[in-house]
Amino acid sequence: MPDHTGRSRKTTDAAAASSDREFRRRVTTLIRHLSTPEGRADPHAVYDELRAMGPAVRMPWGAWMVTSHDANHEVLSGSGWRTVDAAWRTARQPTWVRHPGLKFLHDSALGTNPPGHAGLRRSLGSFVSPRSVADLTPQIVQTVHEYLDRFDAVLRADGEADFGALVGDRLPMAVLCIVLGLPREDIPLLCEMSRMLSNVHDLAPSKARMAQADRAGKLWNAYWEQLVAQPRPRLPEDSPLGEWLDTETDPAVRAVAGSQLNVMIEAGLETTTSLLSDGVVQLLRRPEQATWMLEHPEAVHGAVEELVRFVSPVQLMTRYAAQDTELPGGIPVAAGQIVHAVVAAANHDPDAYDSPHDLNLSRPPRRNLAFGVGMHYCLGAPLARLEATTLFPEVLQRFDLELAGPVGYDETLAFRGTRSVPVRRRPRPAATAGAGAAVAAGESASAAGPVVVNREDAVLVVTLTRPDGHNRLDRATLTALGDVLTTLPDDIAAIVLRAEGHHFCIGGDLDELAQLATNDPDGYRKLVELSDEVLRAWRTCPAVTVAALHGNVAGTGLGLAVASDLRVAAEDARFRAPETVVSIPVGPSEVLDRLVAEIGSGWTRAMLLLGDAINAQEALEGGLVQSVVPTENVWAEAKRLARRIARRDREAIRVTKQTMARLPHDGPDPTEGTDVWEAPLAQALRRRITLGNAR
Repeated sequence: MPDHTGRSRKTTDAAAASSDREFRRRVTTLIRHLSTPEGRADPHAVYDELRAMGPAVRMPWGAWMVTSHDANHEVLSGSGWRTVDAAWRTARQPTWVRHPGLKFLHDSALGTNPPGHAGLRRSLGSFVSPRSVADLTPQIVQTVHEYLDRFDAVLRADGEADFGALVGDRLPMAVLCIVLGLPREDIPLLCEMSRMLSNVHDLAPSKARMAQADRAGKLWNAYWEQLVAQPRPRLPEDSPLGEWLDTETDPAVRAVAGSQLNVMIEAGLETTTSLLSDGVVQLLRRPEQATWMLEHPEAVHGAVEELVRFVSPVQLMTRYAAQDTELPGGIPVAAGQIVHAVVAAANHDPDAYDSPHDLNLSRPPRRNLAFGVGMHYCLGAPLARLEATTLFPEVLQRFDLELAGPVGYDETLAFRGTRSVPVRRRPRPAATAGAGAAVAAGESASAAGPVVVNREDAVLVVTLTRPDGHNRLDRATLTALGDVLTTLPDDIAAIVLRAEGHHFCIGGDLDELAQLATNDPDGYRKLVELSDEVLRAWRTCPAVTVAALHGNVAGTGLGLAVASDLRVAAEDARFRAPETVVSIPVGPSEVLDRLVAEIGSGWTRAMLLLGDAINAQEALEGGLVQSVVPTENVWAEAKRLARRIARRDREAIRVTKQTMARLPHDGPDPTEGTDVWEAPLAQALRRRITLGNAR
């Protein structure tokens, strides 16, 4: 009988070899696809297929790639794993020393392991510690507004703008310059050097891209020598970097200070740029999530954490086994063998997250791996989160944007690499503006008139936009407000009143009033009557009115605020009611009655006669406002309340408004008795008066 055993074994081996070749070809095809425009736009299609191939997939170059959350966590934080360092490269890639870009990496905390790692990491940790970031928060918030103003100017001038180039790329570097005390005029150079140096993190950078990284290394050496050369003309005396150079005594740290700082800047720029640019892309693609963020300002930190998970600014990190070990699932890994931890895939692991490919800003926060874990956890994570929590709500509040073309990505697989984000304002129906003018979508508000109106479903947003930023209630502004109310559509349930500029409203236009009083007494009387009519119409408006108050709220501006049904105050809000407010126009329009009914006659009397400014917290305690929120959130909070109101039954709103209108007349006489002095704010005012008398 013929022996077929050998033939069967050969057939089986051939089939296995063929299957293995096909598997490797498929893996190679997938990795190459990641570098294509389609793959850069949607890398998770590739990651999902790699995950389906098994807990770890062998790469054509001999490394393993892991996509699960558990395996990523183990490789990044386990004691048996090391980041790729100089020792590993010397043993396997001895020519690496010819590349300045790689030398920078391995002189830094990012490219070293214990025992040297701790000292290097500690040396720069003070720059981006939570305390340092908290101290710099006002400057960082101001910088966010500055870059959005620049973006807005380009958007108005050109109709379209590249958010990635104007904000995503430049803002993180501007913030790093604040943190370190570097000259802001160096931002373009620093961005270019960092972009080129980031090539060293990629899986297999081409010769051309490695040459870019090496050029960046040489450029940085020259820049660093000039920066630190005594007497350091380019560093302010009080710059954090200058102080660090004066106090750091560890010679090992000082020897590699330039490399450390370079890699810190480069890594910080790449991660934050990807988060900010791609975060905006994801919000524009999902308007319902953008709306949720605006309506829940108290949940912005959790929302940003979900965006961090979803975007995964760092896509993959590489480690090697310190000794023979196993990956989760029992896959053996030899000492020195490379493992690529695809944190972007781990953050979309269905075993770790429900519906991982859905962006859900209300998802309960859970620690993700986007910034790493373990000893190499991203030093700048607190800074990136601060920029994101400041930027995203501000973008959504200030702009109604849509993508104007394809999003552009760079070639690197190590980072999300979102570069170009072309946007334009979303087309809107023509809006109503002051004195009957119309504002087209994207038109400058200050050019359109003193009042700009936009409709969002059943909510009307009314914005005071006087160019001086003080929003005085002159004839034009009062007329425009009156026009809004007389032409109010029946289906509007809520109105948000807000203001651009430094202050909500500091009162009437005193120059206009003085001129009329001298030259046109009848015109003066008519202007006062107009002011009275507008405030009365605002108070009796059928829609619920919500005022978003910031800066100074004084005189007639206070009357306008009190005429609103709900008042949300920014932390920087200040309220002042000088005696002239009684005649212009709080008294005649019954707003004074409403003040007394809500906060008591004692409080109102002191406020009017003393004329002192009341801060937001005192106003909250006394009942003048219903809530106090961070200044950057006041517009979002007012809008959130208006949207909640718009979802209520219209008849219930009507009855509530009627009840509120009767309160000043049907309730107990607020001028009787002394119980008004028991209110917390009244007590605070009484203490202020007593202290003033004592002095």
